[in-house]
Amino acid sequence: MRLSNVPLSILQLSFLPLSFLLSMQLHSNYRNYRSAGLRIVLLSLLLSISGCSISSDAGSAAALRLVTEKMAIAEMLAQYPYRWDSKNSSGVADLFTDDGVLERWQNGSLVENSRIVGKRAIYDYAKQSHEGRLADRQTRHNFSGLTFLELGGNSAVTENMVLITHQTANDNAPVIRSSGIYRISWLKTEQGWRITRRILFTDSLPSQ
Repeated sequence: MRLSNVPLSILQLSFLPLSFLLSMQLHSNYRNYRSAGLRIVLLSLLLSISGCSISSDAGSAAALRLVTEKMAIAEMLAQYPYRWDSKNSSGVADLFTDDGVLERWQNGSLVENSRIVGKRAIYDYAKQSHEGRLADRQTRHNFSGLTFLELGGNSAVTENMVLITHQTANDNAPVIRSSGIYRISWLKTEQGWRITRRILFTDSLPSQ
């Protein structure tokens, strides 16, 4: 289902609860509601905040599914900076499918040697980074502005802004190292939503 085919009322309904959850940082608390019954209660409450109620009609069922899938994807996305910044290399790799891809683009072109293919290669890259160039510093990937470009039954594409900072023992405050936009393709697997492709479009000034 492409967002262009979703009625505006459903889009408004689904984005408000998701924005509320993200701004209040409730994604970790939501994981405590493991039973289907409690999840439905929580989602019903969120829908009522938007001035709507859950009924048996198809429109409400579609809206409920949309909210549920967006929350699940947002939870997985939130794990990316936590796992990377805590140097949890295996945890980072587990966010990807077996054939997952990492890429970095700048000025409209793929950065040379930035393409990494496969969960094992992603793990090796993360481990080498954590134990090598990042070993003496605390990184922070500050995410904001999550938006859904596509959302289907088993696939999705999201974008979010990122501000990346590093801080060593000699730094009084975090130092901005990069910024840009993550475009992430998702696949719904038996284990839940996983990343099939993560592209970082890094910001850059036009050449003079």
